[in-house]
Amino acid sequence: MSDKMNAVVMTAVGGPEVLQWRSVARPHISHPREILVRVMATGVNPADLRIRKRLPPMTDWEVPAEGIILGLEGSGVVEAVGAEVSRFRPGDEVYYADGGYINVQGSYAQFKVLDERYVARKPRSLSFAQAAVLPVVAITTWEALYDRVGLKSGESLLVQGGLGGLGHIGIQLGVLRGARVAVTVSTPAKAALARKLGAECVILYKDEDVGTAVRAWSGKDGADVIYDTVGDGVFVPSFDLLATYGRLVSAAYPTAWPREGIFSTALKNVSVTFEAMGHALAHPGLRAEQTRILEAVAKTVDEGKLQVLLDRSYPLADAAKAQDALERGEIIGRLALEIAH
Repeated sequence: MSDKMNAVVMTAVGGPEVLQWRSVARPHISHPREILVRVMATGVNPADLRIRKRLPPMTDWEVPAEGIILGLEGSGVVEAVGAEVSRFRPGDEVYYADGGYINVQGSYAQFKVLDERYVARKPRSLSFAQAAVLPVVAITTWEALYDRVGLKSGESLLVQGGLGGLGHIGIQLGVLRGARVAVTVSTPAKAALARKLGAECVILYKDEDVGTAVRAWSGKDGADVIYDTVGDGVFVPSFDLLATYGRLVSAAYPTAWPREGIFSTALKNVSVTFEAMGHALAHPGLRAEQTRILEAVAKTVDEGKLQVLLDRSYPLADAAKAQDALERGEIIGRLALEIAH
C-alpha cells in the first residue's frame, strides 16, 4: 500500500476555492486500539462551511501549514487493525463521526485512522454514501430529542426546518418515540416528503401563520417540544409556539434572544436547552455513548424504521462544488462525497 493518499485540503480561511485536491501522507496506526479505514464516502455538513469560514463557535485558531482535512463523518471498510483491537477485523464495513477540524484529520480523504471505541458497524441496508451522511444528524437529533428534552410518547413535537439534514431525522425519531409531529417546510414538494416520513401536521411557513397552525393542531397554547434546526429566523419566534411547560432545544447556534414578550413566555414555565454533539470530544465516556447511539441507529435503519434522505453525491474532487450547493440551499436532506480508490 502506498504511503500517500488523495485528499481535499483546506489551505486557508475563505470560500470554496480554498479546498484543494492534494496528495498527502497516508495516516498510520500508532496506538494498539486504532483501526485504519478505507474511506468510501463522507458527509458534507454546515459545520464544514463554518470551519472553512472560521465562524463561531470555533474562531480562535489558525490554519496550520499542512492545512486541514475537513469531514466530520464517514463510512468505509476496515483496512487494518491495531494489536489490541477487539471490535473489528479487516473487511468490516463501518461508519463514524470523528475529526474534520484543526489537528484531527477528517474524512475528505481516502484513508482515516480512528479509535475503535468511536466506530460502529454500518447499517447493512445502506450504501456507503447513505451511511456516511447519517452519523452527525443521527447523534445530534437523538441527543436533542431523547437526552436534552426527554421527548415522551403522546407529546406534540414541532420540528422547525423539517426537510433539512437534522429535521428529517427529527420527524422520524419523534414518530418512533410515539410523539405527534408537526413540521415547518418551505415548499409543497417538501411537505409531501415530510408526510411520507410521518409528520402529522405540515406547515408551509411562507403561506400560513405558524403560530395559528400549531395551536390549532396541538389543541392548546403550543407544542410540548420544539426542535430548532434553523437558528436565527425561527429560534426567537419558537418561544411563542411553546405550550405551558414546553421545552425548546436548538441545534443551530442561534445568536439572538427574545427581547419582547419574555414575561408571558416565562409565565408558561418553559425551558430552553441546546445541543452540540461536539461536547463529547474531550470525554471518552461521552464519545463511547455516541457510538452506542450509532449502533442503535444502525439497528433501527436495518429494521426499516428510519431512513436517510440523500439528495445527491459528488466525487471527492468536487468538494468545493458540493459545499457551494449546500450553501445555496439546494439540498433536501443530506449531501455526500464519494471517494474512489
